[in-house]
Amino acid sequence: MPSPARKSVKVLLINEQKEILLMCAHDPKVTSKDGIYHGRFWFPIGGGIEQGETIQDTAIREIFEETSLTPDQFDIGPIVWHGTFDLIIQETLTHLEQTFIVVHTKIRNVMMRKLDEWEQKSVKTISWFSYEDLCTTQEIIYPVVLKDYLPDILNEKYPKTPLELDLGKQPNQTKQ
Repeated sequence: MPSPARKSVKVLLINEQKEILLMCAHDPKVTSKDGIYHGRFWFPIGGGIEQGETIQDTAIREIFEETSLTPDQFDIGPIVWHGTFDLIIQETLTHLEQTFIVVHTKIRNVMMRKLDEWEQKSVKTISWFSYEDLCTTQEIIYPVVLKDYLPDILNEKYPKTPLELDLGKQPNQTKQ
């Protein structure tokens, strides 16, 4: 039986200080496809594409739900990355297809407004990360390759076409 597929948009929300907004979650029922839970993790905001939505529509909706920012408070940039990977979510192997879009804002004060059911149970906080923070933290950040590709994005050196990323890469160490 094929794995359910989930198409989603991840928003690389960047402020004027060149920081990226990440969410922190803790959910032992979200594991790599080999069943390993690596511990609480950080990831870019975003979510599933609903029927009839474009990537930009999804980004706008998710930004509002997860930060309370409205479209007049940010500028949508290009789609820069794409990738797929498998993950076990609630004991179901799921194939995820993620598209990453750049969004810029001048607003630093954000708050989670309208989280979905999983987010309400699992998301612990949101926080801005500088590139240095990403490189020095001991926290798990997904995608693991984020810090490898983010410098060009922070410097507005966007690829001509979206780059294919290895989103299945897992952290080297196991954390509880």
